[in-house]
Amino acid sequence: MLPHDRPIPSRMAFFLKALFALGALYAGLAVACQAMATHLPNTVFPVPDGRRMMHMAADIALWHGIALCALSLGSRQLHPLRLTIGCAGLALGTALFSIPVTLHGFGILFTARLAPLGGTLIILSWFCVASAALFRARRSRP
Repeated sequence: MLPHDRPIPSRMAFFLKALFALGALYAGLAVACQAMATHLPNTVFPVPDGRRMMHMAADIALWHGIALCALSLGSRQLHPLRLTIGCAGLALGTALFSIPVTLHGFGILFTARLAPLGGTLIILSWFCVASAALFRARRSRP
């Protein structure tokens, strides 16, 4: 990994802090969704495998929430712009995947078409985050 230990622009630093907070929120909501999926009666899930779908959506939200927290903490060691773009994509992709899948588990089907878009965005965002470790930001020459 290339060293990037340098100051982060203030707007980007604020945005990364907001993504950290959003990641923590995702993780907390995911634990709540896991508890609901475990304890709610079967009658609440009108679609087949609705409970399993809710667990899967909560798993994605939990792991990506944790990842957002960890990645935003490592911002000084990674390419800041690529990291910020990747984390923003992870945050949006997680919402576009987990919310529709959870709603689909409860029988609300109109949002289910957003899940593949969210999943694709998550995949592409992970590639962007990976590139943040491989490339240096250009430094202006004095």
